[in-house]
Amino acid sequence: MPELPTPPHGWLLFSEEYLLRFFQRRYGSGEPVVRSPGWVALAGLVRGVMAAVQALIMLLSVIPIINFGMEATATHFPRGGIGFFLRGAYWKTRLRHLGQDTLIDRGVEIWGGRNISIGARCHIDTYARLAAGEPRIGQKGHISIGDYTHIGPSSHIAGRGGVDIGRGVAVQAEVHIYSATNTFLHPRRPRHLVSFSHVSPLELQHIAEAPVRIGDYAMIGLACLLLPGAVIGEGGIVHPWTQVSKEFPPLANVVGPGRGRQRGWRQPPSITPPPT
Repeated sequence: MPELPTPPHGWLLFSEEYLLRFFQRRYGSGEPVVRSPGWVALAGLVRGVMAAVQALIMLLSVIPIINFGMEATATHFPRGGIGFFLRGAYWKTRLRHLGQDTLIDRGVEIWGGRNISIGARCHIDTYARLAAGEPRIGQKGHISIGDYTHIGPSSHIAGRGGVDIGRGVAVQAEVHIYSATNTFLHPRRPRHLVSFSHVSPLELQHIAEAPVRIGDYAMIGLACLLLPGAVIGEGGIVHPWTQVSKEFPPLANVVGPGRGRQRGWRQPPSITPPPT
């Protein structure tokens, strides 16, 4: 696999290169940025102002009562530079880690932020939901998202059993990833019906937990469902509307609809697929 470039890192939300691309309208373009003294001075001035505003937002975000209003404002503020900046500054105080140049889009919901790490140059798209459990009320779990990864709109990641997503991964729209889910059989009472409702008494439920792992360069297609124990190896592809609950090797081509099954291998020209 080609090595992804080392992303920028630092306390500020956005790097100098990111701002230069924005000002020069080269964001999303492979063209090199112009680093003339004038452009560099402009980026430095803007970063200085942004640092002061970011510090103020982060301070307000940890003050009780005020932080509720900050979350509501940040979550629903319209898309655009101000909205991305506001959401980034707020969530930088609430997450375990938030990398530089990462965009958190409008309507994103995050629960248990102290158990969630998001790398650099990621995009958490509109109305995605990340839920990792709240340690303060005894819940557990974690979600880890690597650099250069896109989480598609309206996707849901439940990290109670642990979810690890690699670098350069594409998770398309409306994907659901569950590392814990209710099951229809209770191992100690196999003849008794169990409830699928999470508000039923715990003794009437049975919840299966297992980590979910997605390797670097993988792609999870539209409306896929990944259940506890799902493992997608490096470079694997899961086609739309596929359900996965087991392990697939690197470069596997996993198809549906319904329960996933392997059909050959992803075959980039420079990569020899594993033997069948």
